[in-house]
Amino acid sequence: MKYGVAVIFIFGFMVSPQLFAGEEDDALFKSCPGLSTWAAKHPRGEKDMNTSGDSRKKPVLSKASAELSRRVDNDQRVRAPLLGGQMPSPEQLRKLSEVDADNLRWLKDKFARYGFPTAESVGQQGIQDFWLLVQHADSDPAFQQTVLDVLIASSSTTSVKKADLAMLLDRVHLAQGKRQRYGTQFVRNEDGELVLQEPVEDLANIDARRAQMDLMPLGIYQCVIRATYEGNPSVDQ
Repeated sequence: MKYGVAVIFIFGFMVSPQLFAGEEDDALFKSCPGLSTWAAKHPRGEKDMNTSGDSRKKPVLSKASAELSRRVDNDQRVRAPLLGGQMPSPEQLRKLSEVDADNLRWLKDKFARYGFPTAESVGQQGIQDFWLLVQHADSDPAFQQTVLDVLIASSSTTSVKKADLAMLLDRVHLAQGKRQRYGTQFVRNEDGELVLQEPVEDLANIDARRAQMDLMPLGIYQCVIRATYEGNPSVDQ
């Protein structure tokens, strides 16, 4: 039996090109040689993830994004213990469910009243935080689909990264029993190994689709995931 509890939630941040720095990422570069080449071609795009670029709005942004930051901290806190590959305990799942349910109620209220946030209202980091919480709203795939539809319709005017949009689309498709398009979602199999979650659309051409969404090639992505969570990188790069 496969169980996909909380594998990609932190990793979605970790593989973004702007975060390749420090000893841990140096180790990833060594484990996955193709990663350094890809990262060099995808330099960081934002100078400051916590502002809108307008210094007059910083106090407002700090207040508006504080709640998002707090909720993401809670999200990551309850998920961190689940990354070791062991079947989660009932208590761990209970805590996860409580945090997700509370975040979902808050998300739906804010989205209904204000729509998806903008950089002007919460800063670029706030957008990333809101997206992450939506990504983890798996108990309400209809809500995820609603947000996805809005993001797709306004993709030219929002600050959501194409890579994040791809991850949400894959998440929604899998929840609906459809094929994931970009290969962003992994699960652990019965042996505890991280594997690409099936079904997958047109695997032979997946890297071309990934490139269109600013995603690294699947082989490198798989290597980074396994090196990060299993210490067992793939050599298929």
